[in-house]
Formats: sequence, C-alpha cells, structure tokens
Amino acid sequence: MQIETVEMEPQPMLQVTRKSGMAPVEISDVMGEAFAALGAFFARAGVTPVGPPLAVYRDWDGATMKIDVGFPVTASDAARADGEVKAARTPSGPALTAVYRGPYEGLRAAYGELEDHLKAAGLSMPPLSWEVYLNDPFTTRPEELMTRICMPVA
Repeated sequence: MQIETVEMEPQPMLQVTRKSGMAPVEISDVMGEAFAALGAFFARAGVTPVGPPLAVYRDWDGATMKIDVGFPVTASDAARADGEVKAARTPSGPALTAVYRGPYEGLRAAYGELEDHLKAAGLSMPPLSWEVYLNDPFTTRPEELMTRICMPVA
C-alpha cells in the first residue's frame, strides 16, 4: 500500500450522521442504513452525487464513534438538505492517504500501516479519518474493492 501526503480540496456534500460501536459488523449495519437513508432522500429530492461515497469517522472513545456518511454534490444540491440529511463539506487540507485494495474486513490492518507511518514521522493519531469508496461493493468482488483512507496531518 503506497502512502502519500496530498492536499484535499473541500467539496459540498450531503450527509447523515450515525453513532456506531467499533465492531466491523456494527459499522457495516450502520453504514448500510445510512446509505439507504441518503438514497431515499436523493431519489425524493432529485439529487445526483458528483463523486464517490465517503464516511468520516470521528469522536471515537474506544467503544463508540460518530460516522458522517455522505456524497459530494453540487452547491445547489447541498442547498436541498432537509431533515436528517445535512449540508456539509468534505474534509480538506493536508492529509495522509493510501488506497487499500481488498475486502472491508482488512481495513483495520491498513489503518495500522497508516498509524505506523504517522508514528515514524513523529505525528500523533488525528481526531478523525475518512474513507472514500472507489467502487461498488454490490458489483465488485471483495478482493477488488478499493478504499481510499485519509487522515489529516498538520
């Protein structure tokens, strides 16, 4: 897995926020429900994403975390936010990134590599991370899934 530092540009997005435990099966269930809620809203509001889905993981305490699940959209579509679907911006600024290829169950090991890289550079774990899902888990074999993992760096 190749790790690099890039400058992330902010984009308008629509998102829903969920709380989840740290177990992969719970995260998967929460993500599935969040994407279903977004899909229903997008169909109702006529919103079309302009980029791949993402999830921002934050406020973790060892047992739970908040997950902002969303899609980049145009500014005019972001203005359609309603109810639990909120307008936001994708994370921006310098970030450590890597593309992990494989089933989602292997993401923890990929995060471990990024954390090792941070430690070697004398940096601490940031207060959030995010994932961008580069292909569709419903049409892509698990070993071919591609997830871009991002962590802000100062």
